[in-house]
Formats: sequence, C-alpha cells, structure tokens
Amino acid sequence: MAVSQTLPTSLAEAWDLDASHLIADTRTSHVFRAMRAGQTVIVKCLKPEGHGERPGMDFLDWREGHGAVRLLGRIGDACLMADAGTLTLRDYLHKHGDEAATAIVVSVIERLHAPSEKPRPATLVPLERHFRSLFELAGKTGKPEITDLAGWAAYEAIDLMAHQQDARPLHGDLHHDNIVGDAAGEWRAIDPQGLHGDPVYDVSNIYGNPLGGRDIILDPQRIIRLTQTFACHFGCSPRKVLRYAAVHAMLSVAWTLDRTVTQSGEENLSERLSFARIAQSLLVEQFVD
Repeated sequence: MAVSQTLPTSLAEAWDLDASHLIADTRTSHVFRAMRAGQTVIVKCLKPEGHGERPGMDFLDWREGHGAVRLLGRIGDACLMADAGTLTLRDYLHKHGDEAATAIVVSVIERLHAPSEKPRPATLVPLERHFRSLFELAGKTGKPEITDLAGWAAYEAIDLMAHQQDARPLHGDLHHDNIVGDAAGEWRAIDPQGLHGDPVYDVSNIYGNPLGGRDIILDPQRIIRLTQTFACHFGCSPRKVLRYAAVHAMLSVAWTLDRTVTQSGEENLSERLSFARIAQSLLVEQFVD
C-alpha cells in the first residue's frame, strides 16, 4: 500500500475516521491521530522500509491490549490502534527520576510477558535472526575499536542464543519512547518489533535510553542498578541481564553502520560503543558467575 503524509481516504472510510492529522513521520512509517466515534485513535501506515515491523503488528494482535496498545483493525500494512496516550516514559523520567521510570518498565514487562491462551504468531522473528547484522559485522575487517568489540559481542550473543530459557513472544524494541501513559495512569508499550526468544532480551534497550541521556546511560552505577533490578524481576543472574544489554548495544552499532551514518548516527555509534566497553568491564569486575 502506498502511503502519504495525509491519511489515505480508503482507510478513513473503512474505519469511519475523521479529523486525522500526522503526528510522526519516521524512517519506517507515517503515524496519524484521528477521531472515531468520539474517541481518539491511532493509525500507523508502514513505508516500504518498515515491512520488517509486520511481525510487530501480529504481536499486538496476540497481546489483545495486555501490556501493549490494543490493535483494533488492520488493512494491509496499515493498522488501527487504540490511543495509548501522550505521556512518554522519557517525559516521566525527566520529572520523576530514573528509578520511578524503571519501576514502570518492570510493571509493563510483567504484563507484556504474561501468558496468552492464543497461540503465538508464526511470524515472530527468532533472536538468532534478529542478531544477524552483529554476526556480519564481527566477520568484517575495519577499525579495531569496533571489530574487536563486535567479535566479543558476537561470541557472547551466540552463547546467549544457545542457552535461552523460557522463550516467548517479545516486544523487541522496548525503550522510554515506546512506553506511553494515558490520563488514567495506565502504561502500555507501543511499536513492537515482534520477536521470539529469551524474555531477558526485552529489557536490553532500556540501558541505551532515554534518548539524549548520555550522562545516565554511561553511568556505571545506573547500569549496575538496572542490572540488579531486572535480574530480580526475571529471577536470573545479573550477569545474564548485562550480557544481553551489552550485545544489544553492539547490535545497534551494526545497524547504524548498515546505513549512511549521519551526525546523529555518529553520536549513537559513540554512545553505544562506550556503553559496550563499560558493560564489558563490569562483567569482569562486578558480575562474575
């Protein structure tokens, strides 16, 4: 389906929408807020670059509103969703602090990972395939400060993949801008990738956020606190949690290098590499099984 910066008439008519306006234009989608039967709803239309997010739509359908925004309808690569609200967890963190925000992450994860009577979608991407860009980066030659870390992270990732526990459907891209609160104080996840694997992976991207928060992202004490909090939630070793966070940081590096590197990409690259180095040191010094 072709998408534009105005909501396609066919969708507005099919879903009986009016007063639509564009609220986000990303690399992978256009997102609109509209009115339907007196309530606001969200329409997300994937661009060709966003076809990899189709499993995320299946994940939303599978969750049925539990921990994630509710999917109301789907036509091709467009989906109609309930409006989860306008308060992001990033905004909440700036007002109430990182520990309060982390508590909300844990509560959302608990609902996201709750069992469902429905069979899991067959389209969900296994972690092994999700990490393909990291494995490819590890096999390339280049700057030692990148390739050495990539090689280490790929080795860690392969070991983690081989020892996954309690594999289940995952959001796959959980961070402070993908957790949204409504006026009633209910927090839900949006924009899932739709993965399948060890549930611990779902907190990995929390470490590299909030956006623009380099100082706290690279704070070793914050990294230790997050690791201990998430280990307690999952009932696993802190080392496992931090290993997943470290390999995800290097996966993010691989994704950045897969595209034309912009100024923001350079900043992301620097931040992710710095985080991976800190995590690697903490795994040696703090979290030894």
